[in-house]
Amino acid sequence: MNSVIKNNKNIQDIALQYLNDGVFIFDKDRKIVLFNPACEQIVGFSAEEITKNESNCFDIFQCHSSDGECMAICPGLDLFKEKRTKIAREYLIKTKEGKQKRVVTNYSIIKDDNNRIEYVVGVMHDITEEKMFNEELVRSKTLSTLGQYSNELAHEIKNPLNAISIQMSLLEREIGKHDLSTGEELADVVRVVKEEISRLNKLAKDCLSFSKSGDLERTEEDIRQIIEELLSLVTPHADLNGVNIYLSMSGSCPQVFVDRDKLKQAFLNLILNAIEAMAGGGKIAINVSKKDNYLNISIKDTGPGIPDEQHDKIFDLFYSTKSGGTGVGLAITKNIIHAHGGNIRFEKLVEGAEFIIELPLS
Repeated sequence: MNSVIKNNKNIQDIALQYLNDGVFIFDKDRKIVLFNPACEQIVGFSAEEITKNESNCFDIFQCHSSDGECMAICPGLDLFKEKRTKIAREYLIKTKEGKQKRVVTNYSIIKDDNNRIEYVVGVMHDITEEKMFNEELVRSKTLSTLGQYSNELAHEIKNPLNAISIQMSLLEREIGKHDLSTGEELADVVRVVKEEISRLNKLAKDCLSFSKSGDLERTEEDIRQIIEELLSLVTPHADLNGVNIYLSMSGSCPQVFVDRDKLKQAFLNLILNAIEAMAGGGKIAINVSKKDNYLNISIKDTGPGIPDEQHDKIFDLFYSTKSGGTGVGLAITKNIIHAHGGNIRFEKLVEGAEFIIELPLS
């Protein structure tokens, strides 16, 4: 019988070692008495560190809600007081490195021989990537719907705008013919209206560009050649603004199956944004390298950077901090990269900003 128990204990230990979900056990004082390898991977603390420092579960996980508030009541600790034997909660934790992860934890009780609750066991499942994927999927579907809608809307408003613009031009001509006391004032009104019509026309044009940014016509292309052609066009503009652009290639890069014109547009949006951000001049470094099964394209500038409060909004459609901007450029860029099966992200730097594009080779 003892050998059977011993064998069963060995099997249980092996199961805890190889489980993908984190398993931890703590007492009524929150002191952790068991911490499996999956838990170590999720939070970055080793079982040895936790045992040595006699850490409690709050110090390790720092459980908090989406708004950053610490959880007032620990769900697991609550089981020592309540009549329930199990409970599940979704919340955020912080890793040893300070990163934030979203987890779902199922808690259940462990009783002693006298039927008193001695420990609570938590089984933690990391859903960070799953949550991000679901949010990105919803976002992509929303952008797709919005793209279709903006396409129809842009077509609908272009004709009335053109008609209004023509009428304004006729009115402007008539004002010029007559020596009216209010002529100058009326001319200013017409000028303002024409400027607003021009702005709406630009917005309609950008909406049409966004709606079509995911339609690709792919061919095998050399990324270096695409970027060099683009730089030959944009360098004179950069020179006038005191901006130097440098292109470097890390090793040889294979050809990729892409839409040449759309990709040029995506790169151009990023480069022009960087030039505009450096009003007093600066540098743009473009680096292309092959990593595993994708191309890594980094566009880094020495400008003022992007404020923290804008990091989560810069790719949003119609979000712009520039005077006269429509907020469509970066949304188009992201749409083009995603249509290629790639990814684009922003990296905060001590000086300047960096956008990293990853394009799959296959």
